[in-house]
Amino acid sequence: MTVAVAESGSPSDALVQVRDLRTRLGAKLIFDGLELAVPRGSVTAIMGPSGTGKTTLLRHLTGQLRPDAGSVRVDGEEVTTLSRRALFGLRERIGYLFQNSALLTDFSVFENVAFPLRQHARLPEELLRNIVLTKLQAVGLRGAARLMPSELSGGMARRVALARAIVFDPMLILYDEPFVGLDPIALNQVLRLIRTLNRTLGITSILVAHELAAIRQVADSVCLIANGKLVAQGAPDELVHQDSPWTRQFFGGDADGPVPFHYPAPDYATELGFAGARP
Repeated sequence: MTVAVAESGSPSDALVQVRDLRTRLGAKLIFDGLELAVPRGSVTAIMGPSGTGKTTLLRHLTGQLRPDAGSVRVDGEEVTTLSRRALFGLRERIGYLFQNSALLTDFSVFENVAFPLRQHARLPEELLRNIVLTKLQAVGLRGAARLMPSELSGGMARRVALARAIVFDPMLILYDEPFVGLDPIALNQVLRLIRTLNRTLGITSILVAHELAAIRQVADSVCLIANGKLVAQGAPDELVHQDSPWTRQFFGGDADGPVPFHYPAPDYATELGFAGARP
C-alpha cells in the first residue's frame, strides 16, 4: 500500500535533510530509503514503533554513525563526508538532551553546565560564570547552581541537562525521549521550555518521543517512521485523524497491524515438532 506523506518544506528552508538513507546494523535493516526534512525554527517529533531507528537517526545527524548509503545534510553540510575536524565543529552547533539527562554525578549543577565551555572554549572565569548563570536562569534553576545531581528531582535534572545543551547557543537541539519518567508538573515545565527556547533563541528542535499528548502540545509536525521509511508526516492533530493503517495502529495503540505483534519466526507447529501430527 502506498502511503501519502506530506511535503516537509523546500530545501532552502530545511535545516536537516535526509535523502535515500539506508542503514543496516548486523542482520537488521534499519533504514530502507528514508527521506525527511526538518524546517528551520520548527519543533519536529520523530515517532514510530520501538526498534525502528529513531535514536539511530539522531546518531546519523551528529555523525556518530555513518549510513551504508544516502545523504544526511545539516545546515547545508553533508555529514556523511565531513572530516573529523569539521564534524567536531558541526557538533558544537548541536545540543543534545539525553534520555537519562547524563549529568556528571561528581560535579555540581553549575559545573555540569560549565563542562562543555571548559572543554571547548577558553573563557575568562567571570564570563564563563555569567554564561552558565544565564542558561540556568533560562531553565529556572539559577538558585540550584550549587546543588549536586543527587539532590535534584527527575524534572530538575532534565532542566539542568537542557541548560547544558544550550550553553553554546546551538542552532539545533536533539531530544532523545525527553519526557520519560516526568511527573505532570515537570513534564509541563519541560514542554514550556522547549517551546520557549525554540521561539526566543530561534532554535530548531527534533524530539524522539512516544507521548502523543505531549507531542500535540509542543510539536509543529510529526514524522512517523516504520519499516525503514517515512510512512506519514504532518501536524500532530492531522495525523491522529489520518486514515492510514500506520497511523491507525500507532496512534490507536492496536497490538497488530502493519507492525505485526509476532516477531518473524518459523512455523509454530513445525518448531514444536507437531508437523504432520493428527489432531
